[in-house]
Amino acid sequence: MSRSPATKSGTYMAAFRAIESTKPEKERLLHDPFAAVFLSKFYQLLLACCSISLFRNIITAGIQFRWPGTFTAAVARTKLIDDMIVDAVRNEGVNQVIILHATYDTRAHRLKVGLPLHYVEMDHPDLQHRKRTMLASLKGLPNVPIDYVQLNMNTQQISEVIPQLFYRQHYKTLFIWEGLTSTMEAKQGEAIFHHIRKFSPGTQAIFTYVEKAVLENPKAFYGFEKVNRLLRRAGEDWDFGMCPAELHAYLDAHDMKVRYDGGAADYRAQYFGEKSKQMKGYEYFRVMRVEVK
Repeated sequence: MSRSPATKSGTYMAAFRAIESTKPEKERLLHDPFAAVFLSKFYQLLLACCSISLFRNIITAGIQFRWPGTFTAAVARTKLIDDMIVDAVRNEGVNQVIILHATYDTRAHRLKVGLPLHYVEMDHPDLQHRKRTMLASLKGLPNVPIDYVQLNMNTQQISEVIPQLFYRQHYKTLFIWEGLTSTMEAKQGEAIFHHIRKFSPGTQAIFTYVEKAVLENPKAFYGFEKVNRLLRRAGEDWDFGMCPAELHAYLDAHDMKVRYDGGAADYRAQYFGEKSKQMKGYEYFRVMRVEVK
């Protein structure tokens, strides 16, 4: 479902997870032993240096200087969504997770929920093939049953490719969609939300989006102009945002209730505590969790 088979956002996220994983167990928010396989040899070399705290601090400081807020926000956001998934499975009976625009997501392999869980990943066929080839090269990769569904959002709708068996009554489903940031995705988004409503009440969705205000007044948000330049060079323009209040009203009109909506300042505070007060940038990137009424 990626914008193109050459999307880079998934690589950046894999790099951030890999860096966080080099911290001592008591300090890190998450552990992803598989993320490094998606990185180039040069970045794998830098990653090896991150096992030394001094070098790791230098590298993360460099990331903060070039792309303010991206690293700390990405790590806290990933941890937040991880915890939401685990909570939904252990406490609310969710037994099917469908990941849209999965890129280099590794949750199916690294999350230990302790209960049977059916994973589905939907993405552009070229990127999906690349990911599966890379993962196959790893030794000791957990053997997890995953259904891979090919979806090219440039030419297809989710309703055209999703198998009917995923609608079965014994499934309680949670959708994950990280990266609702472009006008093209927004057009897909309306169709996807409409499609989610076809699932039974209690179906959940977790998605990320950009606050509309940052696109209307970029200079008012610390570091956004630097981040935006990076994204444009990567061919991933952010040209779509939403006003939280309007989004809440939209979802309510579509029989969905909001269970969580927070920006980077919120989820960094949740996981970094007092340290989050020194973290700046990316406050405009939000996470929302909703449920079908």
